[in-house]
Amino acid sequence: MFMKKSNVTGWKDVFTFTLTQTLKSKAFIVSFVLFIVLASISMPVLSMIMNKDTKVEDGTNPIQKVYINDNVAWSNGGFLPTLSQENLKHIKFEALTEDYDTVVNRIEQEENTSVIVNIVETETTFQLDSIKASTGDVKESNVQTLSGALLEAFDAYRINQLGITSEQLAMIQANVSTSVTLADRNGNAVITEDTSISNSQYWFIYGILFLVMMVNIMASSQIASSIVSEKSSKVLEYLLTSVKPLAIMIGKILAMLTAVILQFAATIVCVLISNTVTTKVFSSTGENMISKYLPSGIFDNINPLNIILCLAVVILGMIFYATLAGLAGATASRIEEASESLMLFTFSNLIGAYIGMGAAGVLMASGTNGFVTFALLFPLSSPFLLPGAMFVGKVSVGLSILSIVLLVIFMILLFKFVAKVYETLILHSGNRIGLKELVKISKNV
Repeated sequence: MFMKKSNVTGWKDVFTFTLTQTLKSKAFIVSFVLFIVLASISMPVLSMIMNKDTKVEDGTNPIQKVYINDNVAWSNGGFLPTLSQENLKHIKFEALTEDYDTVVNRIEQEENTSVIVNIVETETTFQLDSIKASTGDVKESNVQTLSGALLEAFDAYRINQLGITSEQLAMIQANVSTSVTLADRNGNAVITEDTSISNSQYWFIYGILFLVMMVNIMASSQIASSIVSEKSSKVLEYLLTSVKPLAIMIGKILAMLTAVILQFAATIVCVLISNTVTTKVFSSTGENMISKYLPSGIFDNINPLNIILCLAVVILGMIFYATLAGLAGATASRIEEASESLMLFTFSNLIGAYIGMGAAGVLMASGTNGFVTFALLFPLSSPFLLPGAMFVGKVSVGLSILSIVLLVIFMILLFKFVAKVYETLILHSGNRIGLKELVKISKNV
C-alpha cells in the first residue's frame, strides 16, 4: 500500500461535514438556483431565437410592391411574367426609374410594404439581393420567399433565352460522380477508411469537453479555496485532533466534487425537462430541440459499456484534478495566495483541455492519427476528449480501458506524492511553498 489506512481514517466524517456545510452555504444555494433557472428557460429561449423570422407563411405575402433594379442587359425584367406562385400574384412589379436612394428612403419611411430587388451580373454568376424596411409587416421570411420565386423565374427565363431544350437541360444538370482509388505496386486497390468526423460531431465533442472543464474548474477552485481558508481556522484545528491531514483532503475533495456534480446533474435534468415541455408547446413538427442539433446517429454508440467507461474516465479525471487542486491549495497559508498557488492546477487543466481541443480539430480535419491516440491516452487530456470521441464512435473499448489504466497509474503516483507531503503542508503557516520545495519535502519524508 502506498499510504497507511490510519492516514485516511475519518475521511467519511470530513466528507459528510464538508458536503453538509457546502450545500447549506449561501453561495452554493444562489448559484444552484441560478443554474436551475437558466436551464429551465434555455430551451424556450433557444426555440424563439431559432424560429425567429423562419415561420412558414400561410396566405398572402405582405409585400405589395417590388421595384426591380435589373442591371442584366438581356433580361430587363422579362422573367417576371413567368412567376407562378399564387401568394405572389397580388404584388405589383415596377422597374426602378427613380433615384435609388430616394426610393430606399421612401420605403423606410412610408412604403414599408415595398421592396427593392437588385439583379447584377458578375463574371461568373448572377446576384440578387433585396432591400426592405427595417420595421413593418414585411419579415425576412417574406423576402426570402419572394427571392426564391424570382430566382426560379429568372433561371427559367435565362434557359429559355439560350434556346436550351428540356432534354439538353437534363443532360447539363445530370449528376457526375467521381472516385479515386489508390493502388499498390501490383495494381491492387488500397482501401483507406475515412475516420474523420463531421462539423456537428466536432461541436458535440467540444460541448462535452467544455462541460467537463467547467465542472473541473468549479470543483477544484472550491476545494483549494476551502483548504486555504480553513488552514488557520478553528475548524481545521478541531478536525486535526481526531483526523489525519490526508483524510481531511480526501473528504474535502470528494465532498466538493459531489456538490458540483449534483449541481450540474440537476441542471442537465432541468434542461431535459425544459426540452420536453418546449417540444410539446412550441414545436409544430413535434421534433425536440436537442435532437435537432445533435449529430445524426449520435445515440447509436451509446450503450451500457460505453457509458460506464466514459463515467469512469470522467470521474477518475475529476478526482485527479481535484487532488492536484487540493495539493495546490495546501501550499498557501493565506486566501490572498490562493490564486497564485492554483497556477500549477490551472496550467495542467489548460494543457489537458487544449490538447483535447486540438485532437478534436485533427479528428475533423484528417481523422484518427498518432496525435489523437496520444490525446485519448494522456491522463491530462483523456477526461476531456474520450467521452465525446467515444459517443461519436471514434474510440474502441480496448483504447478506453488502456486510457483508464494509465489514468489510475497517474493517480496512484500523485497520491503517493500527496501522502508524503500533505501533513507537512496542512500544518505549514508562512510563505507559499513552491514546486521545488514540495519535491524536497517528499524526499525528506
